[in-house]
Order: sequence, then C-alpha cells, then structure tokens
Amino acid sequence: MNKKHLILALSFAFIGATSLTSCDSKKENKAEEVQEQKEDVIEAQREGDTSEVREEQKELDSARKDYREAVADSVKDAHK
Repeated sequence: MNKKHLILALSFAFIGATSLTSCDSKKENKAEEVQEQKEDVIEAQREGDTSEVREEQKELDSARKDYREAVADSVKDAHK
C-alpha cells in the first residue's frame, strides 16, 4: 500500500510539472511572436511605407491579443 501511494504521488507531481511547463512554453512562444512583430513594425516605420506600417501594426495587435489570452489561460489553469 505504501508503494502504491508513493507511485501515485510521483505520478501527480510529474503531471503537474509537465502541465506547468507547457503553459510557460505557450506564453514564451507568444511573447517571442509579439517581439518579432514589434521588430517588423519598427522596420516598416524606418522604410517609411505607411501601408506596410498599418499592416504590421495589425499583426502586432493580433499577436499581443494572443499573448494576453495565453497568459489569462495559464492563470486560470494555475488556479484550478
């Protein structure tokens, strides 16, 4: 019975650690995407093409929204 409880506890610990790592990874990926889009906006501004700046800004806004949603999801998952 004692071994069974130990194995069960280790299984839950592993599953918990794995799920937390995957949530952090998702946030990190979204954060990297935001940074890349921000760099694209800056590059378009340097080139002076206003239509390209608008397009890149839309993509940046979308990436920021995705990042906020990923953070909100990870907070919800952490409180379950």
